Amino acid sequence: MVIIEKVIRSEQKGRIVYQGNLMSHHADALSTIPLYNHPDGTGYQRPFDSHRALSYAHYLEEQDACLTPIVLNADGKWTFETYDEADPDYGRLICQGPARVIDGQHRLGGIDKFHRKLLHDEALPVPFMAFHVLYPDEEVSIFDTINTNQVGLTKSLLVYLKRDKEQYARIAIDLAERADSPFYNLVVVVSKKTTERPFTLDHLKRAVETMIADTPLEALDLEKKRLAIMVYFREISRIFEEAWTSKTAFKLRSVMGLLSCAAVGRRILEAAWNPEHNWIDEGEVKSLVWKMHDFDWSRTGSIRYASGIPGQRYVAQVLNYKVFGVPITAREPVGGPKFDIEQVG
Repeated sequence: MVIIEKVIRSEQKGRIVYQGNLMSHHADALSTIPLYNHPDGTGYQRPFDSHRALSYAHYLEEQDACLTPIVLNADGKWTFETYDEADPDYGRLICQGPARVIDGQHRLGGIDKFHRKLLHDEALPVPFMAFHVLYPDEEVSIFDTINTNQVGLTKSLLVYLKRDKEQYARIAIDLAERADSPFYNLVVVVSKKTTERPFTLDHLKRAVETMIADTPLEALDLEKKRLAIMVYFREISRIFEEAWTSKTAFKLRSVMGLLSCAAVGRRILEAAWNPEHNWIDEGEVKSLVWKMHDFDWSRTGSIRYASGIPGQRYVAQVLNYKVFGVPITAREPVGGPKFDIEQVG
């Protein structure tokens, strides 16, 4: 038997609900996971993912880690006792058996690994909301609602949320939002990309990181890194003005086009780097970008079948060849037949 103190009791559409904190070293004894293949036929939870739980355990080691409430069905095994009849909905829970976990199995698994695998002794308060009792169909309905209707965060929104902690995220946001940037009005933050705004914030962050990470420019301050990328992409947008402004006719305004340009841009910025001035030779950048001016970005031209990572790799190597004379080793993208023609004898 385990006692949970300082619990608030309330009513939710005729159901009794408890809210409070159970201590992490009691979590395993106070909860059970109704897996989909449970012998009694009432299970519904997905198989346990040990790697996901371990990832949460490592998160709990962070200084600013925050535990969010788990949702339980006490199944009538937890009894509420009030402290004072004058305040009847504040008291303790007498727990005589484990509750069924509706939401939070991997958080609870992570808490268990936090203690058993990572060997942390300090008990953590685990917030919970527990229904006093639910019928099996009610329990499954709540699980279904929580897991079916949730919408995951987009990668671009995560980039935006990390803007104060990650420099490449901050640079990408500045490039997207500043009116003097070639990317102004071309980037979406939380929604899906469109013909009007063909790049996402995540795509732009990846391009920024490709061009800066592990190069001499990495030692620059944030503003100079942003400026270096602007110098390069301003020239790209000028040399390929039609392809940069056209909404659908060219592949420059695509993820493949952006990341291909970022790959060759990395080499151009490195080639234009002047260690004496701790800055790039902007004239050299313009001169090198000009060598790409005759590349055909049209969707009906030589790269019409280029897409994804293979297409990105091929286009980047073609651009590198034009600028630096590096041999092309990636296979040229070739369109395959949309159907097979069978000969009938």
